[in-house]
Amino acid sequence: MSPAAGIGVGVASAMLAWWLGGRWRWVMPLAVVAVGVVAAVLLRVPISPEPARLASSGLGTLGVTRIAAGVLVGGLGALALELLVAGERGPGPAAVAMGLLATVPSALALLTTGMVPLALSAGLLMAMIWVRWQRVAGPQLPIRSLARQALLVLASLLAAAVLMPSARLGSAPMVLEAILLAGGVTGLLGVMPFAAWVGAAIRVGRSEASLWRIWAIPVGVLVGARLIATSPAGVALPLQELLLALGVASSLFWGLRAVLGPPATRYSRVLAADSGLICTAVGLGSSEGLTAALLLVLAHWLGGAVLGEESGTRSQLLAWIGLSGIPPFGGFAGRILIVIAAAAVSFTLVWLLLLAMGLQLAAAASAMRSTLSNTASAGPWRRELIGLVAAASILVLGLVPGQAMQAVLGLHP
Repeated sequence: MSPAAGIGVGVASAMLAWWLGGRWRWVMPLAVVAVGVVAAVLLRVPISPEPARLASSGLGTLGVTRIAAGVLVGGLGALALELLVAGERGPGPAAVAMGLLATVPSALALLTTGMVPLALSAGLLMAMIWVRWQRVAGPQLPIRSLARQALLVLASLLAAAVLMPSARLGSAPMVLEAILLAGGVTGLLGVMPFAAWVGAAIRVGRSEASLWRIWAIPVGVLVGARLIATSPAGVALPLQELLLALGVASSLFWGLRAVLGPPATRYSRVLAADSGLICTAVGLGSSEGLTAALLLVLAHWLGGAVLGEESGTRSQLLAWIGLSGIPPFGGFAGRILIVIAAAAVSFTLVWLLLLAMGLQLAAAASAMRSTLSNTASAGPWRRELIGLVAAASILVLGLVPGQAMQAVLGLHP
């Protein structure tokens, strides 16, 4: 079955390259073949039902879970979609190569059972993105801030690995370990106070910034969920509280900045606000919260590709509608699931989340007005068609029943 999948994707990539033509003739097949190769390999790897607990010492082993495998394959698919809908100013071959290379540290971070390899993989992922962005934008202050943030993520996770054996000594080490783990997770997600992602993404362009959306945020989601699920209660509970507080604060702050900011920076700020909501969903520590977080990731994989470059006002308008929080689109489904899961924790949290959703809706409405007033000509009809299909897929996400979505994601039997 797996060889047939690899061959089928290879043939499809050749046909796709012939269809697109132009400068993507050799780059696009590499991206699509990579999807086929990873899918073919994963079909031969035993899939574990649940993630193993992280070990503080040793290199650990590789344990593939269904949800981690889906995120890896989905990330490669999101990269291919980014190329399909990009205009002439889309990511070049170097950016595509970096997107493919980022699969390696992302896979190690998701599949390893050792805390030290996890820390090194997360640090390497951020370092690779920083190197690429510095080459594109130069040594600007936000880019340098991202480098410092990468070092803090690495140091936090390594320190947490050292502290793990002493967690049995008392409550203070456990709380300190939770703080360190929260620093690593929020650094990947781009949640306050680790907000260097937003400023750096604005300066490198939307297509280059897709590396944060495609790899860093999903890795942060699954790493955070795994740490909560496999840590002792004395570590997991303060970690959840930190993720909830920082996530809500970030969603409110960036939601307001998205409403008041210029159109050129709006999507990056909306993504940052949604990253805060995603952090909150992970902090809830439930399967509903994780489902909501992954729904928002999927929505931004689809909608973010359309909004990456000018690809025609119709597809961008539909993408903004899908991400706005208007029912029954995927953006609404993900956010309302977070609210439902938060109702079991605190009604104050629910009201804060509803306020954040209102800011997201206002920012999207402003973006829709800007899109409607844009009289620029649409791009090539093939790319515009793919963009419309991708944006319309956000509606499908919102229509899938919650139980079915959890079954697809491997969160429900």
